[in-house]
Amino acid sequence: MAKFEYVQPHDATKLITTADLAAVADGLRQGSLAILPTETGYLLAALATSTPAVERAFRAKRRDFAKVMHVACSSLSMAARAGQISPAARRLLGQFTPGPLSVIVNKTELLPDRLVTLNNTVGLRIPDHPATLQVISELGSPVTATSLNESGSAAGALSSFDLDSLDWSAEEVVFVVPDDAAIRYPAASTLVRVTGDEPEVLREGPVTHAEIRRLADGGDS
Repeated sequence: MAKFEYVQPHDATKLITTADLAAVADGLRQGSLAILPTETGYLLAALATSTPAVERAFRAKRRDFAKVMHVACSSLSMAARAGQISPAARRLLGQFTPGPLSVIVNKTELLPDRLVTLNNTVGLRIPDHPATLQVISELGSPVTATSLNESGSAAGALSSFDLDSLDWSAEEVVFVVPDDAAIRYPAASTLVRVTGDEPEVLREGPVTHAEIRRLADGGDS
């Protein structure tokens, strides 16, 4: 049975201690999973550059391996290592993140050619939580950005979620950073494809189509 190691963020800063940070990042480097808070719910983090680690996240969620996972970055510079950030993608990420926006762009060679990429594209987001950004930055690599909930079920607060309902590996250590108060939006992040001349909204969420359109047209959000 998996062992859950809870790491509490500081009430004021929402950061975790440097000792806890090192432990979570080291666990991810070694192929373990972590549960991290974002503004739209919890994500199940695995080292996105490691196919075995990503496969573990798929198995935990019982997710169809044909349905790729997006990845979470800690900064625009990290996003640019994972995807080809066009001026339009940079404007969107720069204006609306950290926050509930994911962009699909052409991929670079950083990530595996399966599980987190599809048809030479990758979905990128920069989530809005200090500890989550802290962990990704310390790791130095994107992590999977799939929601904690099992595929097909609704997202929710960790306090109401049965962690044992997922299919963890035996004797696995899973680090958990709990912060239900971080969840500010009930909907999944807005999803925008930015591989052509114009941004294409594939899923509207907290960032509206009108806001995307205004920014694409050169206006402010």
